[in-house]
Amino acid sequence: MTEGRVKMRILKGIPASGGIAIGKGFFLNRVLPRSVRSTVGRDQVDEEVASFLRAVGRSREQILHIRDGVADPYSEHHQILSVHLALLEDSMLIEQTVRTIRENQFAADWAFNKVLQNLMETFHRIEDPYLRERGHDLRQIGHRVLENLAGRPVDSVAAIRDPVVIVAHDLSPADTAQILKSPVLGFATDVGSRTSHTAITARSLGIPAVVGVEGATEEYRSAETVIVDGEEGVVVFDPTEETVREYQARRKAYAQRTRGLAKFARLPTVTRDGKTLLLLANIEFPEEADVALRSGADGVGLYRTEFLFLNRKDIPSEEEHFETYRMVAEKFVRHPVTIRTLDLGGDKFASQLELAEEMNPAMGLRAIRFCLKEKEIFKPQLRAILRASTYGKVRLMFPMISGVGELREAMAVVEEVRGELRRRRIPYDKEMPIGIMIEIPAAAIVADLLAREVEFFSIGTNDLIQYSLAIDRVNEHVSYLYEPLHPAILRMIRRVVEAGHDAGIPVAMCGEMAGEPFYSYALLGLGLDELSMSAAGIPRVKRILRNSVAYEAKEFAGSLLLHATADEIGRALRKKVEDLFPDERF
Repeated sequence: MTEGRVKMRILKGIPASGGIAIGKGFFLNRVLPRSVRSTVGRDQVDEEVASFLRAVGRSREQILHIRDGVADPYSEHHQILSVHLALLEDSMLIEQTVRTIRENQFAADWAFNKVLQNLMETFHRIEDPYLRERGHDLRQIGHRVLENLAGRPVDSVAAIRDPVVIVAHDLSPADTAQILKSPVLGFATDVGSRTSHTAITARSLGIPAVVGVEGATEEYRSAETVIVDGEEGVVVFDPTEETVREYQARRKAYAQRTRGLAKFARLPTVTRDGKTLLLLANIEFPEEADVALRSGADGVGLYRTEFLFLNRKDIPSEEEHFETYRMVAEKFVRHPVTIRTLDLGGDKFASQLELAEEMNPAMGLRAIRFCLKEKEIFKPQLRAILRASTYGKVRLMFPMISGVGELREAMAVVEEVRGELRRRRIPYDKEMPIGIMIEIPAAAIVADLLAREVEFFSIGTNDLIQYSLAIDRVNEHVSYLYEPLHPAILRMIRRVVEAGHDAGIPVAMCGEMAGEPFYSYALLGLGLDELSMSAAGIPRVKRILRNSVAYEAKEFAGSLLLHATADEIGRALRKKVEDLFPDERF
């Protein structure tokens, strides 16, 4: 190492999007500016309010300008930017800030920061990781408003002209929308997870990304060169020449592996002994449909609909629902599109919608329970799904079903909605399949009874594992107990599969476990018919399954169930898959 050379720093984060980027570092300032508690004189209150509203107006104009540059009005970027615009009109954010300025004579920046922090804390307490990440939308809006309030320019990705690797605290939808047209090679952020919009966008764009890199912006120090390893979740600042050569070789090897996987996207998922499975995509936005099709998806196994409800004061109209679902159904016209009804409720709605005051915000009022209580929200969504069913092979799926009684109550609402459409002479698919997610232990135990009432099951492993093992997967003190290979979990999966097959219905899995290649062989052996995952993971899982023998996997899965601990199962599974697939990296 030459004298005076800056020392190489290596940080670990969450691999968000595969690939390796090597390039000049570019620091994008997205840290929320600090505000100091301060007050103003009574005669200055009106000017503080006016300054705040001007900053909000400037922020709105900037986001509108960026959104206008997004060609597809139904794209992920356009929709998230629309959410940011809605946030800038949200009474919880704007009116509370104005009231705080007037009632306490606070300076505008302190008042806004105080309201912002309270709202972000509400999101932080939300259990669902995808929804919890939406709190970052608030932070990003806050950064823009505070920078405009201080009269400072907001750094723009659009201004980047040379190939760079971005390092930032976080990236907003405005940033990621501009990455589409920029020479950005990859990025690393202090915060985020695999479910954050930044990670989703990186995967859709196919650029390497690592998120949740604690201290990345602090360690950056104007690094001349930055390496982002989106496979291993590693970020290297100021690498040595030897390290650069090592990662250049890895980048070449990754490109070769990716080209090798591309051919599997076009092939059916058939094992060596002839068992056919469906590999489907989990999506949240219509834009992701194209990526899923290119990745070889056999349809959509989980279409999350919560996005339509977030960060707005009103409830989405039936037409909004319908147009969104219709677009996806038309893109997958020959393949199933499984639309999950709303999986929100209770405290997750508190800051977004003005619902009935008597609504109990307790933790248990969510998903199907919430919908059955708030039918004025549930029924328009059901009507829209039924209407969209004439444009493709739409399937309807209820989340969080705990037993037959709850399911029958939901089905009664569906029948009521069908009657409304018949009376209005609006067409719908009378044979549209209706299924449920199995994500509560009670549902797994009575799966044989539930199977007689529906046309398919989909196992939601994220919640099933959490509820079965009595752990909070977002609590770092117990998250190590979140173990997909726990004997109880594997036995429940087998029980659900057998109950479904005995009733003659297919059984899918749509949790994170379904898209993890390490588990693919075991899931084949447990008898799953469909696996639904992030589109980017489909080719690799397909390659593993096409090189497997189903009856051998079934025998092996049976032997796994004889082990007493998750560690024993993990060791046995690792040995097996490494022996069977020596060229795979698990």
